[in-house]
Amino acid sequence: MAGRRRESNREELKIRILETAAEAFKRSGIKAVHMDDIAGSLSISKRTLYELFGDKEQLLLEVFGLYRQRINEDMQEITSRAENVLEVILKFYERKVNELCLVNPLFFRDLRKYPKVLDFIHEEQRQNDADSVEYFQKGVEQGIFRDDINFQIINQAMAMQLDLLIYSDITLHYPLAEIYSEITILHMRGITTEKGNRMVDEFLKNIRGKRQG
Repeated sequence: MAGRRRESNREELKIRILETAAEAFKRSGIKAVHMDDIAGSLSISKRTLYELFGDKEQLLLEVFGLYRQRINEDMQEITSRAENVLEVILKFYERKVNELCLVNPLFFRDLRKYPKVLDFIHEEQRQNDADSVEYFQKGVEQGIFRDDINFQIINQAMAMQLDLLIYSDITLHYPLAEIYSEITILHMRGITTEKGNRMVDEFLKNIRGKRQG
């Protein structure tokens, strides 16, 4: 019993550390946040932090792992309630735009220095490729996406958005949310049918109404 309780406490502490680190990285960039800062903000020793994560790159890697887990859980919930695939994509788009409004552009540029994390991200993208293409095909059956599109190419092009944020200087000139929004909506307009385009337009109209309200 005591052993299970200690393990539970350890896992709870790990989650608290990951959530705290994620917020700090998003707010200030990765380079600007030190392990001392994270330990101090949680009133734990630096030794405890290193015992749990080893180094900063491992901590960042597990931050991405937890984020991916929660994204998958949210997507499953959205999918269970959505009437069609475009509704799911647009809900995810709205969430992503809201997130990016709170992220320091340095966060993505700092990722260049963490090869294990980049490998994790790219492997996740490769694993999701088949599911994503199947999703697009389902949209074709629903009359939302065009049937003359090579979705393998589209899927890879959309996945490259992250590389654009990491490796180019575009984030020095435009807000993250605007970059993501312009690229995503461009793709959506290009691959949707007239029916799909009307849905995109209605969605964007509602989004603008929320922001103005």
